[in-house]
Amino acid sequence: MGVIFAKFRRDMAGILYLVFGLFTALSLFSFRATDPSFNSIGSGLKVHNFCGFAGSFLSDFLYQIWGLPAWLLVAAFVRLSLRSFRHEEVSIANTRTLWALLSLLTGSSLLALYFPETRLYSGQIPVGGLFGTLVASGLTTVFNFVGVSLLLWALTLILVIFYTEKPVSEIFKTPQRAFVKAMAVWGVISEWLNERKEIAAEKAALAPKKIEKPKAATAAADEDGIPKKKLRFALLTRLNGEKKDEAEEIEEEEAPEIKTVFSMSAKVDEENEEEFEEPSADADGVAIKNETFVQTMERRKVKMTAKVQRRIENWKLPELGMLEDPPASRIRVDEKEIKRKADILTHKLGQFSVKGEVQGAKPGPAVTMYEFKPNSDVKISKITELADDLSLALSSESVRIIAPIPGRDVVGIETSNSHRETVFLKDILANDFFWSDKNKLPLALGRQADGETKVVDLRKMPHLLVAGTTGSGKSVFVVSIITGLLFKHSPKTLRLILVDPKQVDLAAFAHVPHLLMPPIREPRKAVTALKWAIREMEKRYRSMSKFGARGIESFNEIVDKFSKEENEKHENANLELENANQKLEQYYHTSQPYIVIVVEEFGDLMSVDKVNVEQAVVRLAQMARACGIHLILAMQSPRKDVVTGLIKTNIPGRISFKVASKMDSRIILDESGAERLLAQGDMLFLAPGVSKPQRHHGAWVTEEEITAVMKFWSDQGEPQFDPLAMKALEGTGGGFDLQGSEDGGDPLAGGGDENDYDERYDEILAWVSGQKEVSASLLQRKYRLGYPRAARMVEVFEREGVVGPANGSKPRQVLVSSYTKDA
Repeated sequence: MGVIFAKFRRDMAGILYLVFGLFTALSLFSFRATDPSFNSIGSGLKVHNFCGFAGSFLSDFLYQIWGLPAWLLVAAFVRLSLRSFRHEEVSIANTRTLWALLSLLTGSSLLALYFPETRLYSGQIPVGGLFGTLVASGLTTVFNFVGVSLLLWALTLILVIFYTEKPVSEIFKTPQRAFVKAMAVWGVISEWLNERKEIAAEKAALAPKKIEKPKAATAAADEDGIPKKKLRFALLTRLNGEKKDEAEEIEEEEAPEIKTVFSMSAKVDEENEEEFEEPSADADGVAIKNETFVQTMERRKVKMTAKVQRRIENWKLPELGMLEDPPASRIRVDEKEIKRKADILTHKLGQFSVKGEVQGAKPGPAVTMYEFKPNSDVKISKITELADDLSLALSSESVRIIAPIPGRDVVGIETSNSHRETVFLKDILANDFFWSDKNKLPLALGRQADGETKVVDLRKMPHLLVAGTTGSGKSVFVVSIITGLLFKHSPKTLRLILVDPKQVDLAAFAHVPHLLMPPIREPRKAVTALKWAIREMEKRYRSMSKFGARGIESFNEIVDKFSKEENEKHENANLELENANQKLEQYYHTSQPYIVIVVEEFGDLMSVDKVNVEQAVVRLAQMARACGIHLILAMQSPRKDVVTGLIKTNIPGRISFKVASKMDSRIILDESGAERLLAQGDMLFLAPGVSKPQRHHGAWVTEEEITAVMKFWSDQGEPQFDPLAMKALEGTGGGFDLQGSEDGGDPLAGGGDENDYDERYDEILAWVSGQKEVSASLLQRKYRLGYPRAARMVEVFEREGVVGPANGSKPRQVLVSSYTKDA
């Protein structure tokens, strides 16, 4: 019983809210002053209210207290009902209810101010109610009529803003749209009436000269019906000229009817060619609008079936209407072409003594996979050598051979289609699995080679390597998966760290409130960001251990149940640790979001500081999954010095777009094949635990779509950067304490003020005094320091006369002879 109640809790709440709203509406509608109420009670009174005694008492109470604005309560119950049916979280005990009641009070006060003598229902009900009359009369004695008017209208507008949580421009957008539509409808009706008058005048003028034709009767019979359809079509065309989200309200079924209007109009023009000499300029303009409208309506409207909670606390999630709809008809491979290519495959393989038969074909958006079953005496290796020969025979841009298909006794031969189908991101995001609660960090990969939608969970991977040459679709793919994550997560549940050395690919996300720190464009700052992520990981593990949680999800469930007193207790404990200079012992006691670190050009980072970058990436890849930190590393060329053995071992999830050579394909996927992919989104996805990569086609997303989604988020708030992360990024670190990393936990690890003292200064100085030459890299290797700290240490030695000035790339000369700690 409890499971059923939990499953349908919101639906039952929606039904109750709707019943309350209808009951209140019927009570108010059927109110009579003579019915039994608090003001009129007697034994001989008859109840006329639709809802009986309860309705008569309720309506009288509401009218007496609030006046006519009591009807706003009906609207409030209906709104709560609709939100519950949409499976949005609804709660009456919140600040929004307070804003609604105060808005009700200001509405009653305004009515009482402007209509103080008006009373309804036989003079029993003041139009502004008791509360409104008291507030209006009390304020009038202080501010007079004009002052009270300004005050009440200002309060009403402010309360509406608080209640809707929308800016003024958006609040007035709905009545503005309604006015524009009304004017458009009136304009079309006026044009239609004028057109009818002109047609009637032309008919009257041409009546004596009209030539009788057998088909003229049909045209005359349809003449009255055509203008009506043209009027309806013109209305749709006028409304379609507005914003996209308004045009989407027009149903798809209307497009075929519009095409019928075209054919009928053309038929009438042909039949009456002698009757009417030329169409007017206005008619040409309408025809152009008609064609444009048909093109816009020939789109398949994508609708979600999953119930999604659109509002998370103060954040509102974007809607799919911001993305472009795919075409109404998909580009499909002709069956005759499939059969023809299957015959060519069999014949060509037979020429090389590879006998067998094609048992099936699976057409997809960009390629078609043929399942070829060879005879028992055929070596599989002989088939894989024939990829170029098959590509020539099929006149195909690319042929890839899967020998054999895992778990099957057939060989897969993938050949490119003559016409590729574009995969739209909106189609992928509408998939129910994308919105499933079990899918924490969904990545919209695109479509599989057979056309099926593919969505994977980054939490289960848990990290991802992406490689692809220029033009392969790698950057578009990275942008599309980030956009997909922003459709499901608010800044409360997801934070991003973006590293973009090229400064263009991820520039669109520079102002989204999900960012933990500004987009990083300098490779050395990226190293600092990775070290900060390690520190964050350690703090999260410390917090999870304190509360006995094994993962970030269970940790959030535990801390969300804390009472206000418990949270204050943990907050005071953290303050005591900070005052005692024990920051390494601090912990979290509130729910923490997932963190996704996206590096657009990982090769640039490895070329600048390979040792530190590799150590940081490997440590995060090994440990960060449980605490909710994930990596997405993208690169153009997967060289051996970039994708090292340690990185490959710890990041099993890999995606390769088209690469330059077989060697690059083997480095990223452990096998060849990526060099034969097509450009613009064609990819191979190697999932963890899968032996063979699977072919997919990434989703296309336009700059306009990305801009719309990013503006939607940036309008809701600015990014709140982590203060410790910002300290780490200032200069070479800004004195940020990178304790727990290979820097040894000193404030000078990331640089700092000249007066900062390094706790290892004496130890390092004692060793340097016994050397003839010293350099920052030598200190790095000797004491396992980070480069910023070692370089800063050398600068301090130079300032104090321990070492000489810089001499190009050569080590610095040591100027002191000996030094001991005791000295």
